[in-house]
Amino acid sequence: MAVFEHHGRNIGYNVNGTGPAILAFHGTTQTGNAWDQVRDACAEERTWIVFEFPGSGESSMPTSPLDLDEIIIDALALMTHLGHSTFHVVGYSLGAVCALHMAAQHPSSVLSVTSLCGWSQSDARMRGTFDLWRRLISIGPDLFIRYALVDGYTPETIAVIEPMWEGAVAMAAATVQPGSDAHLELDIRIDIESDLPLISSPCLVIGGQQDRWVDISKSRHIASQVRESTLVELPAGHLVIGEMPADIASLIGAHTTR
Repeated sequence: MAVFEHHGRNIGYNVNGTGPAILAFHGTTQTGNAWDQVRDACAEERTWIVFEFPGSGESSMPTSPLDLDEIIIDALALMTHLGHSTFHVVGYSLGAVCALHMAAQHPSSVLSVTSLCGWSQSDARMRGTFDLWRRLISIGPDLFIRYALVDGYTPETIAVIEPMWEGAVAMAAATVQPGSDAHLELDIRIDIESDLPLISSPCLVIGGQQDRWVDISKSRHIASQVRESTLVELPAGHLVIGEMPADIASLIGAHTTR
C-alpha cells in the first residue's frame, strides 16, 4: 500500500490496473485488500484505487469520531493527487454508504456509483448489531470473527469452511483493524437518507438475499429512491464480497462500461 498525506493525516491506498478509474471503499473492520478478489476477477481493464478508512491499513488512527464528509474530502483529494478528476466509485457495506454520499455531494466527479450491501439509515436492529460487534472486538478479535463467520456467510459457505474452521478464524482475526471501533461508532449513526434523491449518476445496487446485518430491504429502498438505479439481489450473506467475487466483478465491469 502507498500513503498520501492530507490535512496532517496519512491515507493508505493502493493502485492496480489500467483504464478508467474506480475508487473503491472497503467495509467496517477491513483494509483495502477486501476488494482484491473482485478486482482480480474483473475482466474489464480498470484502474482500481482502493481508499483505506482511518484506522485501517496504512491510514492514521482517528483522533475524533469519524465524519463522512471528511472521509469524502480525503478521498477526493487522493483522486486529484493521482490525476483523476472523474471516476467511478464503488463501496462495500460502510464503504457503500461513503460511495453513495460521494455521488450525492460531488456529482460532477462521479461517473457511476455501485452500492454493495449498503444502507441509508441505521435502524434499531443494526445499531444493536454494531454495538454487539464493538463489545465482541473489545473482548477479542477471535470471538468477533467466530460470530461473524457464522452470521455473515450462507450455510453452504459455512459448510465449506468448517473442515478448516480454526485456521480460518485465526487468519480472519488477524485482519481486524485497530480503527474498527471508530468504524462501528460511525455505522451506528449513519443517516444519508436525504442524499438518495440527489444522486444523478447511474447507480448499481447489489444486496445479499441472506444478509443478516444489512437486510436486503435496505438495498431495495436505495434503488427505489435513486432515480437512475439498477437493483441486483444475489443469493448470499453480507460477506458476499468473499462468497461471490466473480459475480460482483462482472456486474461492476458491465456497470462501469455504460
